Amino acid sequence: MCVCAVVAISTVQTDPASARRLGHASLGVSIAGVVTGLVVIIALLVHFTNATSSHYTSTDTDFCRYEYAGSCYSHFNYAGGEDGYCSGVKSSAGYCYYN
Repeated sequence: MCVCAVVAISTVQTDPASARRLGHASLGVSIAGVVTGLVVIIALLVHFTNATSSHYTSTDTDFCRYEYAGSCYSHFNYAGGEDGYCSGVKSSAGYCYYN
């Protein structure tokens, strides 16, 4: 028969001043974790909101280099007639406007 014994690695904190310091440290780490989580969530929301809006209707000079049908586009090229490929909006004249 084998008898096994386990020795406790940590001890209970009975010193009130030390317990108070540990409590404050725990609270500080918890608050830092919540703040970090909120910052990450906000950053992801901003990133994905900007990434999904592929075409704006503003007249911002950095973005609105070409305007067609009331929308702003950053690029355009000639795509040809009806058979020409266009990844954006194609005008009746055969030009392709895209971002």
